[in-house]
Formats: sequence, structure tokens, C-alpha cells
Amino acid sequence: MGSSILDFFRRAPWLTRRRLVIYPKLFLAAYAISAVVWLMRSKGLVDPAGHAIGADFIDPWSASWLTLHGAPAAVYNVARLWTVERSAVADPALGFAGFHYPPMYLLIVLPLAMLPYAWSLIAWTAASFAAYFGVLWKIDPERDSLWLAIAFPGALVNLTNGQNGFLTLALLGAALLTLKRRPILAGVMFGLMSYKPQYGVLVPIFLLATGRWRAIGSASVTVVLFAALSLAIFGEQTWQAFFASVSFTRHVVLEQGGSGFEKLQSGFAAARLLGFDVAASYAFQAAVSLITALAVIWIWRRTAKFELHAAALATGILLATPYIMDYDLVVLALPIAWIAIEGRRSGFLPWEKSLLAFLWLLPLFARSLAGRAMIPIAPLAMLLLLADIARRAQAPAPAPGFGAIVSEGGRARGGT
Repeated sequence: MGSSILDFFRRAPWLTRRRLVIYPKLFLAAYAISAVVWLMRSKGLVDPAGHAIGADFIDPWSASWLTLHGAPAAVYNVARLWTVERSAVADPALGFAGFHYPPMYLLIVLPLAMLPYAWSLIAWTAASFAAYFGVLWKIDPERDSLWLAIAFPGALVNLTNGQNGFLTLALLGAALLTLKRRPILAGVMFGLMSYKPQYGVLVPIFLLATGRWRAIGSASVTVVLFAALSLAIFGEQTWQAFFASVSFTRHVVLEQGGSGFEKLQSGFAAARLLGFDVAASYAFQAAVSLITALAVIWIWRRTAKFELHAAALATGILLATPYIMDYDLVVLALPIAWIAIEGRRSGFLPWEKSLLAFLWLLPLFARSLAGRAMIPIAPLAMLLLLADIARRAQAPAPAPGFGAIVSEGGRARGGT
């Protein structure tokens, strides 16, 4: 009995081609029904929980409005930003959502308030989802894989939060896809990711350790030009206001869990959720970041396989920062896709299909599991993914067909 249960997860015979075809569409149907019920219970542009429809989209839209009306520095002023947020959805009781990005992000979101809030949210979602879908299509154009990408719970969490995870994934995926053939373009993509500076922890270390000099140069120039352009357009006061706001973001949002430690998905947040103090939590995060950096560099030096290189860096970027929210888990679509491709090509390793299925579902329950059961599962799951990538990098290829996702005709195939 025990061995059969272990084998159920070790070989995952339940993860068949037919289920991979049907389940994403069932998920999408459930999303659609839930969305209709949710919208019917909402009042205007405010959802049943009292948040703006699109939740976190309210702060970049309001930042855009202030900037277009000549007050870019005011995006870091709580009172002024909150006033615009409440007016955007016509709800004086709306809670505050802070703008915690550097002024470079204002260059990206500047046009948002040229449209009313609802239309702007639709346009932002459509454009950023198209970028997400385009990159995953480039990685794996197989039709069933694309259905898995569309139905990925990480995409749902990002979409309902009105967040920028689709953009982050698109930039990172494009950078990795072009790194070998067009390193200067890849560096530009890495540089544009500086609108989320917490993702800059691992990228420069990785580029230096692997000798990607042209990518390092173009990424550095891109960051400098990105910052200089924002300085020229928005002024020195805006940058001063941003630097003054950093301590608030670090202390209130990260260290004190202003958004909830269950929403944060890092090693640091896991330690804080379990009751460790700030210093111990930073130490734990430092250990996770160091292990992650060493593992990513080792994988890149151990194997020549692009899919493993790309999956390792994408996973490592998420693990190396203390500031990662549940909607950022949409980036997991990248390593899931690349490991699935490797599995289809050479066969899946023991436990691997179960791990990929678990990671695909992870964004759906990571936050609630941490909040209700005090189990911060996301950092552990991502460490297991990185360990699996390392296992692939060092192990000989499994026998063809082992653990493969088999179609009804017996041909080994699969999806992301």
C-alpha cells in the first residue's frame, strides 16, 4: 500500500495527456463563473472586499494621473496618492495602496490615466497578457501547452490583482531567449527589469559569473539611461521622494508585513510568519539567496542545456529576493515550461511530474495556506524546483519514455 502511494507521486501515472487537455479548460470555466459572481457582487468599481476592481492597479493609475497633472513627486505622498485613488473609483472609503516603485516605472505607466480607470485596466491587462502569452508561445508553441499557460493560476492571481507580473515575465523570458544569439538585446531586457529593483539581486551576479560581458554592458547602460530619462522628465524631487519612501516600504511593507506575511512569498517572509525577528529573518534570507546564487551558477557551468540554464535563473530570481508577492509567482510559468520541454524530450525524472503539477497549482493556494495554516510553502517549493533542475544538470538523461506524459496513442508528449 505504502509503495503504491509513493509510486503514485513518483511516476505520476495520473498526469495523462487527456487530463492535460481537459483540466486547463475546466479551470478556465471555473475562473469565468467566479468572475461573473464576483463582478455581480461588486459595487461599481469596488469589489465585495472593498478593494478597487483590479486591486493593485489603482496605484499606478493614480501615479499616472498625478504625473500627467504635473506632480510626479506626489506619487510618494500618501495623502495625495490616496485622494486620487478614492476619486478614481468614486469610493471615499477605499483603502490605501502605495506606489513603491522607482521613478523609472513612471515612464512605463505614464499613459495609463489617459483613459478612465476601468478602460485603462482593460487595456493594461490585454497588453501585458499578450506579452506574457507571446513569450510562452515562443518557448513552447504546442497548443495544449498554451492552454496550460492561459489557465495557469499564477496568471489568474496576477490578473485579479491588476499587477505587472506579466510584464516582468515577458522581459525576463525575452532576455533569456535572446541571451545567446543577441546578448546586447538581452541586456536591454534585463536592464528594463530594473523597474522592480528587487529582481536585480541575482541577475548581475549571474551575468558576471558566467562571463556575459556584452549583456552586462548593455544592461548597465540601459539601467543608467532608464534612470537618467526618468530624472530628466520627472525631476530630482521625484527621485528624492522615492528614496525617502524606501524606508517606509522596507519597514512597513516588508519587515512588519503591512500587506500580510502570507502575501509575501520569500524566505524572509516565511521566517517572519513563523515568529522570527527581523534580524534572524534577514539572515535566513541571506542563506537562501547565497545557496540559490551558487546553485544557479553551478547549473550554468555544469550543463550546456539552454532549458536548464533558463529555468534555473528564472527560479533563482524569485528565491533571491526577500520582496516577492503571491502575484509574482506568475514567473514560475517560465521554469515550468522549460522543465516540461526537457521532460518531453528525454523523459521525466522520478517525482518530477508531480512537482511540476504542484508548482502549477501553487499560486492558487500559497497565500491562503500561509495565512490560515501558517505554512509558508512557496519558498520550499521553489527550492525543490531548483534542486530538481540541479538534479537534471548532473544526472544522465533518463531512459526515453520514463515518466513521459503519454497520449492515448502511446506517443510520449506533454505540456507545460
